[in-house]
Amino acid sequence: MRSNQAHDAISTRLFDGLAYLGVLPFVIGIVMAYADFRFAGIDGRLWFTAYSSVILSFLCGVWWGGALNRLDHSHRLALMLLSNVVCLIGWCALLFYRFPFSLPVLAASYLFVERAEARLKPNLPYFAGYFESRSRVTYLVVFCHLVMIGVLWR
Repeated sequence: MRSNQAHDAISTRLFDGLAYLGVLPFVIGIVMAYADFRFAGIDGRLWFTAYSSVILSFLCGVWWGGALNRLDHSHRLALMLLSNVVCLIGWCALLFYRFPFSLPVLAASYLFVERAEARLKPNLPYFAGYFESRSRVTYLVVFCHLVMIGVLWR
């Protein structure tokens, strides 16, 4: 039993570390936008919005996977439908990345995913610590969106 608990703790630390490391590309996009720097023709705004849309889609994929793997989940249909809707919203935000509504829509989508996840609980209880970290990272990502909005409209 003890080795199982240690394995869960190690796994949670890995997930936590990857979640916090995942904020770095948002910061890179902010710095690129602030410095008006382009990399291979990609400006900071596109970098940031594309990465944000990809991560949002990844989070929705977690819901999709949860729905596929938990046939007994009471909110299975909601997870499947919401994962698609939020993913499409992220895709539209990417398509219209030059429009002022794109970043606020993405930020709101992250908050929606975090709140819905807390309510729907798509994963097993032993990930509770991970989802606490995910909530903190979500708020950090939303803050990055607000900073990027400030940088773009300075």
